[in-house]
Amino acid sequence: MNAKNVDHPDIFTESGRFIVASHAVLITPVLELFTQDYQEKLLNFKEVNPPLLVELIELNDLLNNTNCIEYLHDALDHMESLLTLFDLGYIDLQDRSNAEILVHNIIKKALYLKSSNPTDELAQLQVKLQERYLINASIFQSLPDYWGLGQHFPVMPLHHLNTTPLRAASLWDITCDSDGEIGFNPDKPLYLHDVNLDEEEYFLGFFNVGAYQETLGMNHNLFTHPSEYTITIDEYSYEIKNAVESKSILDILDSIGYDAKELSNKLKSDLSNSDFITAQEKNDTLAKLELFLQQNGYLRTTN
Repeated sequence: MNAKNVDHPDIFTESGRFIVASHAVLITPVLELFTQDYQEKLLNFKEVNPPLLVELIELNDLLNNTNCIEYLHDALDHMESLLTLFDLGYIDLQDRSNAEILVHNIIKKALYLKSSNPTDELAQLQVKLQERYLINASIFQSLPDYWGLGQHFPVMPLHHLNTTPLRAASLWDITCDSDGEIGFNPDKPLYLHDVNLDEEEYFLGFFNVGAYQETLGMNHNLFTHPSEYTITIDEYSYEIKNAVESKSILDILDSIGYDAKELSNKLKSDLSNSDFITAQEKNDTLAKLELFLQQNGYLRTTN
């Protein structure tokens, strides 16, 4: 500027997100995969099955790296034919269920067999075969900028980091709103792992949430902030401290104008005046209600 005799400009920046966003991460478990109904263990064959279904069984059993594309085409053709037979009443619901499970698994196996050299056809199937992951979180509460502004946050699994994720993923939260979803975006795709939640836990991390999300979050659907912890890391170890537990449902109700004591008294009064349950059932119900109201709105897992 001096060399050219030009006045120095005034430069104004808002670098809050750049400076502080990476200090916080939201970690949440996956509660359910919506295609768990397609597990092979749920196959329920009859003593005598329709011929096309028998062929699907053979395709599923004999699928390998050499024949998987050919067998995949055959399976998709068989599925279309079986759906026509179902519509015409020639096969029943049990046959259709078995066919859908088999074709779903043939597609998944083909994806894994060709994961190192995928075809365009498999890439398209991969997107169509989206998995919906139910997460124990509220997008309204913890990622309001995604819901309100379309802000993108880095998302990644915290398990199976040495395995390539192949399932095109959309994320659904546990609120009652259809907007509580991070849909699959082909331009910014999210791929996750195919896991069996009956046998293992699967956690996801949402990064760069430390700028505004903590202050913008709302008590939507009685969800408050998740429990928070400070993690101090050095080159040898880490320490978890400064735990801040999530508010209880009673705390949230109190913050939006309800009287917690009045609510509790009303529950006791209504239960005591009920003629449809026994005294023991009244006491058990009241104890459960008081327990639930002292907890937060997030689901508790049994693991």
